Amino acid sequence: MFLKHLSLTNFRNYSSLSLEFNEKSTIFVGNNAVGKSNLLEAVYFLSTTKSGRVDEEGELIKSGESITRVQGTGDSNLEITLQNTRNQFSKRVKVNGVARRVVDYIGNMPVVLFSPSDINMVTGSPSLRRWHLDMALAQIDPQYKKALTLYEQVLVNRNRVLKRIREGQGRVDELGYWTDELIKYARVVSDARIAFLESMNNFQSPLGKFVFEYKQSFLNKERLLQYNGREVAAAVTLIGPHRDDFVVQLGDRNLDHFGSRGEQRTATLAFKLATLEYMALSLGKRPILLLDDVFSELDRSHRAHVVEVVSRQQTLIATVELENLSKNFLKNARILRVEDGKIIF
Repeated sequence: MFLKHLSLTNFRNYSSLSLEFNEKSTIFVGNNAVGKSNLLEAVYFLSTTKSGRVDEEGELIKSGESITRVQGTGDSNLEITLQNTRNQFSKRVKVNGVARRVVDYIGNMPVVLFSPSDINMVTGSPSLRRWHLDMALAQIDPQYKKALTLYEQVLVNRNRVLKRIREGQGRVDELGYWTDELIKYARVVSDARIAFLESMNNFQSPLGKFVFEYKQSFLNKERLLQYNGREVAAAVTLIGPHRDDFVVQLGDRNLDHFGSRGEQRTATLAFKLATLEYMALSLGKRPILLLDDVFSELDRSHRAHVVEVVSRQQTLIATVELENLSKNFLKNARILRVEDGKIIF
């Protein structure tokens, strides 16, 4: 996988940018808050239709503008447009000039992103951990992506029936169809997540022996019958993949509760690099690797390992300083300085 060209219009602090890439690693260097991370975010947005940094996508549109567009050329010509019309946001995507549904778009340019905020994988809510799983699997497994989308749609409909039953406007037997559909798609989602985390645990990482323990909210008819009364009272489905979680452990310690910030950050990086290898094996080609401020808190041996991984695929790096990188690595990389939303060649 190789990004050849990136074009930005009104994205974050970039009014306009056109940038060519080669297969060497590209390092964006500059002070804080000048736009280095925004470039990695743009590539991630082009790949996944998600920011990876913020929930409010309106923040991606340059201040004072109503539309942003990101275009890129890899194996295909990709384009994503986000428009604000009276605080109503619409998103459109194209592949080779042809409009696509977002669900069919994701996977055309697989990427793996590590950024400082990703420590939320260890310390954040279960929904954030599920998000990390889902974004990786959706890029490589069309069946997973389809099953997850349908599961979420069925879940909404089943919850509506539960609410109607609670309000005396529906019958328990109306749940039958939605329950069967929920179980069908839940099996696909859970099986893929289990296989993914098993692969993470089998990956031998020089960064440490971290264990990702899956906490499955198992779903079948028998369990749903047990929860029936509570589900009607709450008007929501209480078990299933939407309640799955995983914990990150080092030895016998849960790093969410008993890990230092350095251990949490290293565990997150180990997870991302294992994800990279899993995706590469699944796809038969290596995704693009995006590294934002990855080297500053790593010791020398861990930095050497990351540098070795960087050389295996196209990698884009954002950093404040170059001192943590070896001269030999810098000699083989393309270095671009970023200043206030502009690339200084």
